[in-house]
Amino acid sequence: METLDALDHIAINDVLCRFFLAFDERDWSAMENCLAHEVFIDYAASGREQPSIMSGAEFVQRRRDAVDTLSKHHSFSNLMLAKEEEGVRGRCNYLILRFDRDFKGEGEDFYHSCGAYEFRFGKADGAWKITSITQRALRSWGNRQLHGGTRKADGQHTQA
Repeated sequence: METLDALDHIAINDVLCRFFLAFDERDWSAMENCLAHEVFIDYAASGREQPSIMSGAEFVQRRRDAVDTLSKHHSFSNLMLAKEEEGVRGRCNYLILRFDRDFKGEGEDFYHSCGAYEFRFGKADGAWKITSITQRALRSWGNRQLHGGTRKADGQHTQA
């Protein structure tokens, strides 16, 4: 395993900062700019999407279609990166805070999650892009009905 150049480490950290901020701000164009043309996605550990390869644009459209009215705050920590033959492998912990926009500080008007993400990164047009996202959910708490990604079409809820 080769040592990752410090400037590449900073650039990949920046991609993740912009990617998570794009969720919070619903900045779909910025999110798509962080993704490779094709992306492997695996959210199965959180009871959501089964592993598949899709275009970066389709990934973003799925996030847009999960219409909700939640205020979100994505944080990540403990980023570890390793250079591999195919690009760079990364792992970080995450905390996602989600609040109903009408939150009054009472009841369960929130749905929070924590766990770890595993990413793969590759270069495209001279910039680092996310080529793979695997979410390893540890725990979620609160009112899962608030989160569009945990609802099924028939009104049943997935496990998280």
